[in-house]
Amino acid sequence: MIKRVLVFILFVSCSSLLFAQAPLWKVKESAYQFTMTFVAKLNMDGQQLTNPSDLVGAFVGTTCRGVSGLTYVASVKSYCSYITVFSNTPGETITFYLYSSANNKTTKVAKTINFEAYQHIGNLFQSYSIAEPALNNKAEILSFDFLNIKSLSSTISPGSVKINISQSYSLDKLTPVFTLSKGANLFKSRLLQTTGTNADSFTTPLVYEVLSEDESTLVNYTINVTQSIEPASFYKKDAVCSTLGAIKVVSKREGETVTLSYNGNLKESKNITSGEAVFSNLISGTYVATIGNEYKVIVVNLK
Repeated sequence: MIKRVLVFILFVSCSSLLFAQAPLWKVKESAYQFTMTFVAKLNMDGQQLTNPSDLVGAFVGTTCRGVSGLTYVASVKSYCSYITVFSNTPGETITFYLYSSANNKTTKVAKTINFEAYQHIGNLFQSYSIAEPALNNKAEILSFDFLNIKSLSSTISPGSVKINISQSYSLDKLTPVFTLSKGANLFKSRLLQTTGTNADSFTTPLVYEVLSEDESTLVNYTINVTQSIEPASFYKKDAVCSTLGAIKVVSKREGETVTLSYNGNLKESKNITSGEAVFSNLISGTYVATIGNEYKVIVVNLK
């Protein structure tokens, strides 16, 4: 008996899915003299609708004024809706409804728009968002650096990113690492960029576009990269009994000369090799280590 009940429940469930009907939205186009068109993307419950059987309906009150399914557009690798809305009265409030065929669910969209005769809104790059709940409309760069490089400074302001890095790095091939406002995308020459992936030359300023999650906001950001001499680091080891002291200069200025003076007299010169220059066998006393325009007074003590 229990087995029969389970089989019956399964049959009813499957039948419900099989015979689920999409909304019967229809428009009497001949009754209207004006049109308004959209290229839109549809989103329900945080997920983009991608089934050709999914629908969007445009309504004024309870009267359907437009209906469209989805079309896959290979050039943007996305599903778009081409919807035409009909009216006789400019200024009417258009309300949208979404239908998900996968869930057999219809949802009213909170955002509305006023009808404008012969107005076209949206394109394949920057579509009109019909979403419930609404998607994020912010298009901001929150952080911008380069892969495996520690920036000396990074300043982000509206439409601009200014980054300063060490002269030891080449600007010819830098890989941006960035974060954006929720759901936004970064483009260069309308090509989607992925953080930590696309290397580029920053010898001259580059312009990127940030497109918000709902595609309503598009902001240009100019990236300016400058270079500075990164300060050297100086280390010492004091002399202990019969073990003499040492001074180490660490710098990314490979090959640059470091001089070491003792009591005002030049003692030794070495080049930065593999990021450092080491002076050993130093007696106690006062030394001056110099690299470029930098110098450090270092006292080697006898302990």
